[in-house]
Amino acid sequence: MRPLKPPSRYDSVAMTLHWVIALLLLLDFALAISFSRFNPGDALYFRSAYDLHMSFGLCVLLLSVARVAWRLTHHHPPLPDMAPALRVLARASHFILYMFVVAAPLSGWLVLSLRHQATSVFGLFRWAWPTLPAIATMARPERQSWHDQLLAQHTRLSYMGMCLAAVHVAAALYHHFGRRDDVLLRMLPWAIAGARGTPEMPSARRP
Repeated sequence: MRPLKPPSRYDSVAMTLHWVIALLLLLDFALAISFSRFNPGDALYFRSAYDLHMSFGLCVLLLSVARVAWRLTHHHPPLPDMAPALRVLARASHFILYMFVVAAPLSGWLVLSLRHQATSVFGLFRWAWPTLPAIATMARPERQSWHDQLLAQHTRLSYMGMCLAAVHVAAALYHHFGRRDDVLLRMLPWAIAGARGTPEMPSARRP
């Protein structure tokens, strides 16, 4: 039996998860800035920002776990022809991004558990998002100590992750406009012609 040929583009599930998670992350970060940097009455303060931040974060956690599981169980397009160092850098950055989209909302869930705070998802469900029993049953002084540490780490992780996401976007634009390969096109749902390779985009290294 001949091995399966690697796909030339990401499938619809991978693309949907990628773009939905990206949108939710941007909105979630903006909401966090709203309630953490501004006060009621300020132009950039949004009254429902805190509740929506929790809901978006929990959705990101669920979708990110699904995205990682999909990545591990399905074929994906290979990296283009690049220098070995760039290939290592690309794989490392993707791995760290996957860690971020899971670790950031997970740390937020841990903070909520330490607060004993029941959180519903957009208020659409009667049940609240569960707290972790092993954390919720800690003594109050211990919970307070862990809370202060995890909240600080959650904030740092969020800023670091958004910076990494910006680098990810810059790298995709470099591939598209600098190297002129199909790395960006194969993640765009409407880039059918480019993803099929007809016509083939000229390589930046060709005359």
